Parts: sequence; structure tokens; C-alpha cells
Amino acid sequence: MKHLFLINPYAGKYDRTQEMREKIQAAMADREEPWEIQVTQYAGHGTELVRAAAETGEPLRVYACGGDGTLNEAANGAAGHPNAAVTHYPMGSGNDFLRMFGPDASRFYDLHELLDGPQAPMDLIECNGRLALNVCSIGFDARIGLGVADFKKLPLVNGTMAYQLSALRTIIQGIHRPYRVEVDGEELPGEEFTLICACNGRYYGGGFQPSPDAMPDDGLLHFVIIPAVSRLTILALIKKFARGEAGEIPGVILKQGRSMKVTCDRVSMINLDGERVDSAELSARLSDKKVNFIYPAGASWR
Repeated sequence: MKHLFLINPYAGKYDRTQEMREKIQAAMADREEPWEIQVTQYAGHGTELVRAAAETGEPLRVYACGGDGTLNEAANGAAGHPNAAVTHYPMGSGNDFLRMFGPDASRFYDLHELLDGPQAPMDLIECNGRLALNVCSIGFDARIGLGVADFKKLPLVNGTMAYQLSALRTIIQGIHRPYRVEVDGEELPGEEFTLICACNGRYYGGGFQPSPDAMPDDGLLHFVIIPAVSRLTILALIKKFARGEAGEIPGVILKQGRSMKVTCDRVSMINLDGERVDSAELSARLSDKKVNFIYPAGASWR
């Protein structure tokens, strides 16, 4: 069994590469398995490194030391390789996929909990040719989440505050847009929508909970489609959405299925596990590939 530690030096507010090297060296000191540390240098580098390691056919465990984007890159590299498994050592501002583990999410900060932890196959969303482990979205929420990068490096601004500042800016710029939405080939009523999510996980955007019933291993995606709302009602909507109460929003459409297509009137920002994709169309479906996910013994997403 080989252990590959993938460190993103840009995750969080500062570079923690040296700190992680020391933690990894201490955790692996008494183990005889081969291990390696790789520091990502550019967007997509993590996927390249993991895919190359997985394609050898050797049993492989990958530890994504970074944020949700680092986990996404590791999952893309390991997807479809039964010999490979990935997990997340959280170093980002959101670390959203782990939130579904509830109080056990804090155990992912202990490398010893992960080294020998069990693994389970997880579903993946294929979104515009790329894979997402957690959530793919377009609309108001995507513009907020992808705008966080403009604020999170500011002094005294933590992850939650960065999301709040990005939300305020997005409200001022405009809330809803014209979209044409289809789920499993059925066109949904409405011409303008506030936000649209395809969920495999339950949390994103620093703790928002669009679909509290989503299960990452049930072979279904959960779709949340919120119609156009006014600036006067958006704050109440955000609170319900954050608490997992999207079903109480007037006019909301909640569906389970395997595919969704969103056609936009312009090139728009798409959120794919916290990473940005620009396109005039969002095509999301349940991928034929799965990825093995490592978690602390006894922890559960159910």
C-alpha cells in the first residue's frame, strides 16, 4: 500500500506546507509502507499526480491536504480506479464535504485516524465533462461562493465573513437570471431562477445545507431549484437555505434523479466543488465512475 500526501500550499490564509510535512513525517515514522509528499503547483496538478499514481495499479491511499478544491482534484484523479482511495485532511475555508460526518468531522484532522480508516465507494457528479464529489451549482449561490476568493485573503476576514461579504455584493449586483431547466429530460416550469443545485453531498459554500437528505452513495442526485425572488425576501431565503429548510421556500422545486441540464442566456459562473467553470450551459449527471473515500473508523455520513 502506498500513501500519497497531496499538499495545496494555497489552501487557507497562508502556506502550511512545512507544518504538514512535519505532521506527515511524524505520522509515518513507525510505518513500513512507502509514502510520498507532493505539493501542487497549479490548478489541476493534483488530478495529474493522483491519476498517474493510480494508473500504476498499485494499492494507493491519497490524503488531500487542502480545501474542497484539493479534495476535488484528488477525487478526479482517483475516479474509476478501484485500487485507489482518497480522503481529506481539511485546510481550507469551507471543508464542506466533511460536514455530513457531523461531530466526527473533527476526526479528519488526525492523520492517524485516516491512515488505517475504512473506505466506501462514493457517487460522483459529471458536470460539463469534469467530476464533482459534493455539489455542482449555478446562479446566486455560485456567484457568492466563487466571489469569496476576493475577500478571504483580507486581514481579519475569516471564512464565514468572506461568504457574507460576497453575498452582500451579489445581492447588490442582481439575484435572479433567465434559465431553462430540465431534470431527467423533463423541462421545469419557470423562466427566471435564483439558484440551481445538483447535490451529492449535503453542505457547500461554507456551511449552507441545500439538501439535508442527500446521500453520497445512493445512486441518486438531489436537485434544488429556487425560482426568482426579490431583494426584500432574499435574506430570509438565505437563512432557510443555510439551515437545510429549502423545502419551505415558496415555489421551490425539489427532485431526485440522475441528470439535469441548465441553459443560460449568457456565459455564467458554475460552481463545481468550489472550483469555477464558465459556460452558457450546465450539464450535470450521475457519473458511471465512483471514488473510494476513506473515513475514521466508526464515523458515519448516515
